[in-house]
Amino acid sequence: MSVNDIQGLFVHELQDMYYAEQKLVEALGELARESTRQDLQQAYTSHRQETQGHIQRLEQVFQLAGTPAKAETCQGIEGLIKEKKTFTSKESPTPDILDMYNIGASQKVERYEITAYENLVMMAQQLGLSQAVTLLQQNLQEEQAALQKLQTLGRQGAAQPGMTAQPTHHTTM
Repeated sequence: MSVNDIQGLFVHELQDMYYAEQKLVEALGELARESTRQDLQQAYTSHRQETQGHIQRLEQVFQLAGTPAKAETCQGIEGLIKEKKTFTSKESPTPDILDMYNIGASQKVERYEITAYENLVMMAQQLGLSQAVTLLQQNLQEEQAALQKLQTLGRQGAAQPGMTAQPTHHTTM
């Protein structure tokens, strides 16, 4: 497929996010199951439900753009998912450390999504798709709120016993 106008780029990016959100529904379920902290389990479960709403809104945006809803592989999300799987298989983190890693990895995903939605909103505005702008802004606002929640959870986790940095001792020769 050749993209040679803003409408084509908008549809391409929409397909990318449609794929990403579908993959993230799966990933958020996995993160909730892995979490040892109840607050993290609740946050991932809640954001999973929001993400299902993002998918529904994206389907409405496809309709408003006059194109069928279709997912196109999102290499960015695939890379972030692969990075997490590689870390867990190579590093064998303790459950507490895995929680902290997952918070950081989830923040990377949220930042990716925020940027993608900001760009989709901008393109929808340029295309005069005001209803699509509203729907995309809802997704954007929820992603921004999820990022803030993860930042708060990360700070709370770092303050828990057992989560302080262990000093490293270096010997000199």
